[in-house]
Amino acid sequence: MAMKRCPVCGERYSDTYRYCPFCEEEDLDREEEVRRAPPRSGRRVGVGSGRQPNLVTPTLVVLIFFMAALLVYLLWGDKIADKFGKDKELDDKPGVEDPVTPAPPVQKDPVAQDPVAQDPTVTDPDTQEPGGDMPDEPNTTTPPDTATQPADPTSSYEAANALPGGLTYTNIRGDDFTRSISEGVYQLKVSGGNGTYTWMSEDPGIASVDSNGNVTPISAGITHILVTDGTRKAVCIIRVTGGGSAPATPSTTTPSSGGTLKTGPATVINGGNGVRVRSGPGTNYEILATVPNGGSVQVVQSMGNDWYEITFSNVGGVTTTGYMKGEFLSN
Repeated sequence: MAMKRCPVCGERYSDTYRYCPFCEEEDLDREEEVRRAPPRSGRRVGVGSGRQPNLVTPTLVVLIFFMAALLVYLLWGDKIADKFGKDKELDDKPGVEDPVTPAPPVQKDPVAQDPVAQDPTVTDPDTQEPGGDMPDEPNTTTPPDTATQPADPTSSYEAANALPGGLTYTNIRGDDFTRSISEGVYQLKVSGGNGTYTWMSEDPGIASVDSNGNVTPISAGITHILVTDGTRKAVCIIRVTGGGSAPATPSTTTPSSGGTLKTGPATVINGGNGVRVRSGPGTNYEILATVPNGGSVQVVQSMGNDWYEITFSNVGGVTTTGYMKGEFLSN
């Protein structure tokens, strides 16, 4: 049998009792005394006032509330904190209203800001070609409103002769042949290009040519036969003999819009710091080199529009073929 001590009266009693028997006896004695004692001005005397109050129920209530608050915090704590935080920021700044989305920036017209775009005659320093102090071919660009359509390269011998080379004669050597009047017609053959060719004679009075490349010698002399596909050309010399005349000597002058240059040695003039040599007869072709003023070159042939095919000694002594304007050359 185990014993336990009463927390009220301090007596020890058996654990078979639910309540302390000594305290119950005292309560019975007090109740008996209350019954026997006369009533005092209507006051009611409490019974069992000496018993320890029960604290379990309030503790459970507080614990339930605590657990509920903890659950709410775990589920929605971040949202609640953000909401109260934003409200607090607005409250801390008096006069602050809801944020207003700023208007998008106004796009400026790049043409209005760029003087180069406004005026085509203004030179952009960022796009200037190196060596701007060197003279180059004069600007022949015509404004769009006054530009004329380019000439048909097959409309005349001069227009076709301005085209670059690229076609090849296949049945003559060295682009040069002799034909007597008595031998009659001779057909020239060519390869390359698109296969559609136009044939021309520089001087039909010496030799004529038809659409199939059939050359007819007419009178003694020397002339040129040209064939083109509209973008490239090939030129050959025909020496006509017979008819009582001796073969003429090939002409060594080449007419041009800027004057007359002879094939052979020439000197670069009006060059300043040098003149650019192009890979083709035009300013839109690549720059191969720059020949200094007073430099020596060899004029090969005229390409039309005052452009000439030349050869010159490039870096390392390599003989190079290029093109230059006639205004910068002199025999």
